[in-house]
Amino acid sequence: MVRKHTAPPSGTDDGSLRWQWFTIQLLESTAFTTLSANACRAFFRIVIEHASHAALENGKLVVTHSQFVSYGVTGEYVADAIDELEYKGLIKVRRGRAGSGVAHPNRFTLTFVGDHEGAPPTDEWKRCTTERCRKWSETDRKIAADKRGRVGRKKKIPLRNPEIPPLRDSEIRRAS
Repeated sequence: MVRKHTAPPSGTDDGSLRWQWFTIQLLESTAFTTLSANACRAFFRIVIEHASHAALENGKLVVTHSQFVSYGVTGEYVADAIDELEYKGLIKVRRGRAGSGVAHPNRFTLTFVGDHEGAPPTDEWKRCTTERCRKWSETDRKIAADKRGRVGRKKKIPLRNPEIPPLRDSEIRRAS
């Protein structure tokens, strides 16, 4: 009776009950247990995308910024969550780019399952140690954020020069 109610969906399923295996080894790994809340939500959003494609498109998964945000990832920390997942080896990211009117989105690969070409899982998350996770939270997160900030982004300059003092009321009256 227990097997009947805990087994994956059977062949009579109409396709609406997608599911994904998670091994105990993955769920108890240092890489998974030390995830931040935003990284955990981002990870599960990518898994949802993987399952929605019948687990056949790993390596070509596209999840947009708005999809991450609607799933619960804080908007300003989406890039940070993706960097954390990649650093800890749970996903691989093929970075997209935008330009000349055509957007090329990021493509995600989950490392704990095989990819769309039939290659076996890489299990890069197994190489993540406690020391490496601590290093991420202490220093590498800031380095990744600085690196992200430099690539292809212009710095915003203030509209007024803060060194020029504003005019006083008496000066405004004399000028008019």
